[in-house]
Amino acid sequence: MKPPTSAVDRSGDHRLAFLSWRPDPADTLWKVPVTVLSGFLGSGKTTLLKHLLSSRPGGRFGLIVNDVGAVNVDAEDLKRNYPEEDDTIQMLSELTQGCICCSIGDELADALVYLLEKSHPDHILIEASGAANPRNILQSFYISNAADHSLLDVFQVSNLITVVDAEHFLREWKQAEGDRRQKRRIFLNDPRKPYLELIMEQIETCDVMVINKADLLSEDDLAAVRGILSDLNPRAEQTVSILCACDAAALLDQRRFELNRTQRASAVDQRLKLPGTKPMAAASLVPAKAKTHGYGLQTVVYRARRPFRAGEFFRILRGKIPGLLRAKGYYWTDEYPDQCGILSIAGGVLRADKAGPWYADLVAQGRALLGDMPEYVRVAWEDDASGDRRQEIVLIGLNLDGGEIRGMFDAALVGD
Repeated sequence: MKPPTSAVDRSGDHRLAFLSWRPDPADTLWKVPVTVLSGFLGSGKTTLLKHLLSSRPGGRFGLIVNDVGAVNVDAEDLKRNYPEEDDTIQMLSELTQGCICCSIGDELADALVYLLEKSHPDHILIEASGAANPRNILQSFYISNAADHSLLDVFQVSNLITVVDAEHFLREWKQAEGDRRQKRRIFLNDPRKPYLELIMEQIETCDVMVINKADLLSEDDLAAVRGILSDLNPRAEQTVSILCACDAAALLDQRRFELNRTQRASAVDQRLKLPGTKPMAAASLVPAKAKTHGYGLQTVVYRARRPFRAGEFFRILRGKIPGLLRAKGYYWTDEYPDQCGILSIAGGVLRADKAGPWYADLVAQGRALLGDMPEYVRVAWEDDASGDRRQEIVLIGLNLDGGEIRGMFDAALVGD
């Protein structure tokens, strides 16, 4: 690894650094590990970041701190705690013009390339904004630039870590349980994400969960939080902490990230069809006695090959499924029969967006060929009549009645 070329650089202009970047061959011999810290506002991300820095005095870290405000408060705090004469931070880059998982994704790639070329740190820590979805942050690593190079030429994602405010999470979860008979709010093409929806995305796509502020809960409540989190993401490791005090070496020295396993780690995603699995039946549902995890959450999967009557389908989702706390999947309606719908329910929030045309409709319109079908479409393809059009919805909740759910959904399908 090359030595740093200068003293700590905290103010360099990294704009467009990635656009035509070509990696130095020496940089490809040892890929720099990158750890991403996610978590809702106030969960303790910055506290964890400081703990990692202070617990690893021998390492030289590069930092990228993202905040959606005009003033990056966390970055200013780090500068005060780690002045320029302190060599713990090799370089700190501030991103303040938006969230790195959406509006400024390209700027994250620019900052990583600039940081590497200017300081060559041993490990890079990214503190994402409270609104960031880790799944979207990953996209920056897999996109190629104009010179056909990606960040993965010189970086490796080591861990996605989500910090959970245990007390806040349990309070919101219990409120969602208490409100489950109320109609859900609908968010269609709306960038706003309420707490429970956002934190579930962060929980479902991570390798490690730091369950923080454990001292504010009783033993029983803490056990309940751990059980819920394990039900939502059974793959992720859990670390319980007070003020984010944890074993820094255990967090950073082991690489846990694997793209397919991390992105499909949640209980919901594990039950959606994956490449290489057997074709699904025309209409199926797991038995009413669905799998029950530590906290008592049950998982029900509904599949069918006819479209829903849109009005009846959304009436069911808004309030007719007692105990439902989480749902995710693909849906097909008579209102937009050529469009693949993406469904997400988190507590009292229902989000139903259109992902674009079904591949079968692209073929029918002459815009795509059967022979060019991607693998993710092929595993969902039934026959040339229905193609990949389908209902495939995973539901998680308390005391779900699988038979009742099937009856309601079946009654909402259009007739033969």
